[in-house]
Amino acid sequence: MKKFLKIFFVLSCILIYSTVNAKEKLRVDYNDVNLREGPGTNYRAIKKLGVSSTFDLVEKTLFPNEKGCPDGWYKIYYSGQNVGFVCASYITLYEEKDTPVEANTACEKEMASLGFPNTYWNGLCSLKEKHPNWTFNADITGLPFDVATSKESIIGKSFIQSNYQGYFSTESGSYDYLTDTFKVMEGSNWYAASKEVVAYYMDPRNFLDERFIFMFEKLSFDESYQTVEAINAILNGKDIKEKSSVIYEAGKTYNANAIYLASRIKQETGGNYTGNSLKGSTITYNGNTYYPVYNPYNIGANTGVYDGLVWAVSGTSYLRPWLSLDNAIKGGANFITYYYISKGQDTSYFQKFNVSSYSAYAAYAHQYMTNIRGAANEASITYDGYKEMDLLNSVNYKFVIPVYDNMPSNVSMLPNGGNPNNHLKNLTINGKTINGFSHDNFSYNYYIGSGINKVLVAGEVINSKASIKGVGEINLTGDKTVVTIKVTAENGSVQDYIVNIIKTEGANVSVNDIVASSAVPVSESSFILTAGYTAEALRELFLKSCSSAEINFNNNKSGLLATGDEITIKNGDDTKTYSIAIKGDTSGDANINIADLLKVQKHILGYINLSGSFLKAADVNSDGSVDIKDLLIVQKHILGYTTIK
Repeated sequence: MKKFLKIFFVLSCILIYSTVNAKEKLRVDYNDVNLREGPGTNYRAIKKLGVSSTFDLVEKTLFPNEKGCPDGWYKIYYSGQNVGFVCASYITLYEEKDTPVEANTACEKEMASLGFPNTYWNGLCSLKEKHPNWTFNADITGLPFDVATSKESIIGKSFIQSNYQGYFSTESGSYDYLTDTFKVMEGSNWYAASKEVVAYYMDPRNFLDERFIFMFEKLSFDESYQTVEAINAILNGKDIKEKSSVIYEAGKTYNANAIYLASRIKQETGGNYTGNSLKGSTITYNGNTYYPVYNPYNIGANTGVYDGLVWAVSGTSYLRPWLSLDNAIKGGANFITYYYISKGQDTSYFQKFNVSSYSAYAAYAHQYMTNIRGAANEASITYDGYKEMDLLNSVNYKFVIPVYDNMPSNVSMLPNGGNPNNHLKNLTINGKTINGFSHDNFSYNYYIGSGINKVLVAGEVINSKASIKGVGEINLTGDKTVVTIKVTAENGSVQDYIVNIIKTEGANVSVNDIVASSAVPVSESSFILTAGYTAEALRELFLKSCSSAEINFNNNKSGLLATGDEITIKNGDDTKTYSIAIKGDTSGDANINIADLLKVQKHILGYINLSGSFLKAADVNSDGSVDIKDLLIVQKHILGYTTIK
């Protein structure tokens, strides 16, 4: 009885108002507080924050300080869904609740009582007015929308075919800024979808209309409207319609929406029913040749149709091997029902994005398709079939629609479709490329003689459709002039390159200052590094500190650094040579293995005497001595229990 009263009270409270969410907010307590790209002062400052300005927190957890802020860093949203970091020492946290939105109409009150936020009401109530017999239910996922879109944007999760390059991901592994090329993920023209595109297709509010609402349709069988005639309408009179009765029986037998099965076949075969998965193919698997092989749902086609055909003959479950189209239709329906519909992924949307609170599988895993438009395409096909059969008004359709935490107040939009490349191919001062220039290095120090008052800054974009501002003749004022070069891609995204032009006497900066500003750990005349550091990476760090410096390794060393390697830094008349000590690499081969463990052991026992950079490499905990503690750290590293840091 108490449980019933509690539920009744909750429902009565939300009949009038939209769901109220508490948001973690951050208020800036000082002027000119830096917002940075990462949790440390070594990251580029994005902008200055003013006193009393407020921002949404991405998460309340403090990020540990990397440099410059002992209290740690908070991750915040700015300018929409852009993310930056601010030092906790300069802010105050507080909680802000969304202003409740009153529901006025009977429909709005009903939608609010079901758990739908106010931003859903307009679309749902428009549908309800047109189709009073349709039923809408909210699945309160409990997942933050931004987290969900990030998880579904991981490379390999969501692919897209498009003529718009702005829809493709620019994350590492999917795009190369320097060559301005996107990596084909599947077939000949499937690319990783950008987070903005993923957010658009994940935002249910974009699909609350008569056509696309069917991506949220419950996928159980109902013979009152899932008829052979309706399946024929879905299949558009193609030859596959001869199998309409088979599809119907498959749906009935396995309690799967037969219209959905037909839509899935149409979607997976490109709508023309001529693909290898449907017409029958010959394949060789484990030394056996099979013909004909079918897989109309493309089950198991992880990287292409052939994978699906192999799956179709690689077992005996679900009526396999699928050497007849009838068995493939029936067995595939059985598979889809067992692995998806019966496991809580009982809509096309949830089969593409596994975010259902009822799913038997972990969120973001166990997803049927990578096509970001897959659920929307299937919904469109289903709608056309229902409309042709005049079933839109006569059927009591049931829809389950996800609701996320912290959804943006505005619906997610598709990005600009233009090319996203906002990087430079080259950056010069007075006709000479800045030392250490790289297209993905956005901050430089450039030292110049104190008597120079003007310089000519020039940059070359990688993509010809990008534009550049901030170049040309620059007047130098004071001892330091900050030059900001803005590169705007065709799609409107902007990347800043910052050049600090610093006046010095004869541009003669000491090597000690270069080393100090690089933050590379140094002991006496040795740089103390961890395994995996390359000569190129170390060179780049020093050039960031001073672009005019000359950095040379012994024997023109490149690639992985090892204990005993040497580096010479020269700037002007100042030259110094340092040795390299890689923690744990006591044998000087750039690896940490049993040979290094034995050298540490022999040193402790007095059988050998390590010296110089090799002695520093053996002191892995940097406490000034080599003892059993260092030995244990090396041992645990080799066994994979810990990593030397």
